Amino acid sequence: MREKFIPLSVPNFSGNEKEYVNDAVISEWVSTGGSKVTEFEQAIAEYTRMPRAVACNSGTSGLHLALLAAGVGAGDEVLAPTLTFIAAVNPIRYVGAQPVFIGCGSSMCMCPTLAEEWLSENTEQQDGRCINKRTGAQVKAAMVVHVFGNMAGMPRFVEVCKKYNLTLIEDATEALGTVYTDGPYKGKMAGTIGDIGIYSFNGNKIITTGAGGMIVSNHPDWLEHAKHL
Repeated sequence: MREKFIPLSVPNFSGNEKEYVNDAVISEWVSTGGSKVTEFEQAIAEYTRMPRAVACNSGTSGLHLALLAAGVGAGDEVLAPTLTFIAAVNPIRYVGAQPVFIGCGSSMCMCPTLAEEWLSENTEQQDGRCINKRTGAQVKAAMVVHVFGNMAGMPRFVEVCKKYNLTLIEDATEALGTVYTDGPYKGKMAGTIGDIGIYSFNGNKIITTGAGGMIVSNHPDWLEHAKHL
């Protein structure tokens, strides 16, 4: 029996895509500027109920910009899940930081209980900074990935990150539209709960622009910095 190929995702261009592409070509704004980029940013901000969204060329670039905006740099450490696509981890190395891999739970997302266990056993607070007792490095952020659109345990992660003074970065590249239907974050979408969130519009994502990413945050200065970069 011949095995059938099951694609991860098939892009669907059955709406106004051709019209929009033609508009961009006619306007000759086919790079990082143009009205379509601004309209897209505004649409995502409105959809996610966030004050602002900043477009970038990929979800990976969005994660890179998020780390820079959060002040993560050389010698820092960032919690990351053991189960994810490599693009969630590469930006940590781009900024010179080191990933600390934390196990995942039944949702396939990083487990907040395991994250807190590791932090409790391996770190200490020094002047409001979370310091790895073994390496002496500052653990500065947690990169939580909502794998395949499954929401990570965000209520617990928010508590853990506040307790250990970590920036909470949401890799929601696969989770545009994932929303809590009950609990303390009822009505909140993936990417809008932590300090900063990132979406992707790669060819295999919920919606696609061929490539592209978007950053949302409640820190207006972080978004301004990301937009500048």
